[in-house]
Amino acid sequence: MDAATKALIELLSANLAEQKAANKTQADLLKKLTETATETKQIKFKVIEPLVYSLESTISLQDFFTTFEKFCAAQYGCADRNAWSAALGKFLEGDISKAYIGLEGGNLPWDSLKATLTARFADSINRTKRFLCLFNNIVMGPEENLLDLSMRVEKLARQAYPTFSQNNLDTLIKEKYLAVVPEDVADRLSIAMVDRDLASTTFEKIVSLAERVQKLVPKTNIVEVARAANTVVLGAAGPVHIQAQATSFRPNGGSTNNTSALCSHCNKPGHAIDRCWTLHPTLKPARRGNNNTNQGSYNNTGNRGSRGNFNNRGNFTAGARRCYSCGDSGHLANACTRRVNYSNTPPPVNLNRTVNNAVTNIIDQCIVCGAEGPNFHNFIACPVRIRQVNIANASASQSNQNNLPVQSLND
Repeated sequence: MDAATKALIELLSANLAEQKAANKTQADLLKKLTETATETKQIKFKVIEPLVYSLESTISLQDFFTTFEKFCAAQYGCADRNAWSAALGKFLEGDISKAYIGLEGGNLPWDSLKATLTARFADSINRTKRFLCLFNNIVMGPEENLLDLSMRVEKLARQAYPTFSQNNLDTLIKEKYLAVVPEDVADRLSIAMVDRDLASTTFEKIVSLAERVQKLVPKTNIVEVARAANTVVLGAAGPVHIQAQATSFRPNGGSTNNTSALCSHCNKPGHAIDRCWTLHPTLKPARRGNNNTNQGSYNNTGNRGSRGNFNNRGNFTAGARRCYSCGDSGHLANACTRRVNYSNTPPPVNLNRTVNNAVTNIIDQCIVCGAEGPNFHNFIACPVRIRQVNIANASASQSNQNNLPVQSLND
């Protein structure tokens, strides 16, 4: 290398050193001017305001004060730090805002106000326990969607476990979210995450998958079915198909048409063989009149009274009541023992057996147990029927002490 080249290189190096020194001096001067203008509030920068803080926030009070001081330093400058106290009020809400108003925090020095609020609202054990209780009892609301549920789980997790590291907190949030989602969504979500690692899958991805599988879950329409009243069937009857009916509270409500029933013993309509008066004399109702004196009642003399033809305000006796369901006197239709939905007595039992036309029954035979010959007896005195009725009556009386046997109308 010749002397001319060396001289040129040295000249360039000297010029570069001078340029660096000049740039540094200019940068220091610009920084000093900026700080001076900031302190004198001659230059203002647009700074993003911090979020409103409350005791329910996920960040601590110390972190909020750090963010607030950076905001005030950039917005108002550091020349008068005590002026920051007046700007703190609009960034507080809840109990800490009430304490700020009670202390008249806008008139206090900043350092004194900061120390007072920190000592008063530091993270205490009671607040952490309350957040822990809320976190353990998270339930998805009826109008809450999966996205809102995820944000609520994450917020309560940070409040209940403020000392957890970020990795442990992420794992806790994922496990809790999978535990509180609906069961049908959780089942489909577990299938979708078979090939995925829970630790490596982000919480946002899990929430997205949950919203996606929720659209695939069919909606279930819940239909309420009224339960029929329990019916106690007495006697040795065969299989009986009983249809539950609504109970009417009207005196003769719920009556059924029994005119088609025909007794196989006396061939008279209106009753079956088990209610036949010729076989059961105690079932025959007593003839009792009413005492509607001059109240419009019909009588043999033709006097109908002055109150009209249909007047029921007289002194009726219990025996004068006639049931519209069975036609018997002494009770009304809502207390009829022959109705199919009456729980104290069985429905009418058809004791007529089908006659075998191929074989002629030339001997007497019990229609209940089939006894014949020297062992023949009437079905009323059949030991099988009596034993079954006694067993049914005993079980019915044990299940309901209010079910009293129906007394005879002649007693």
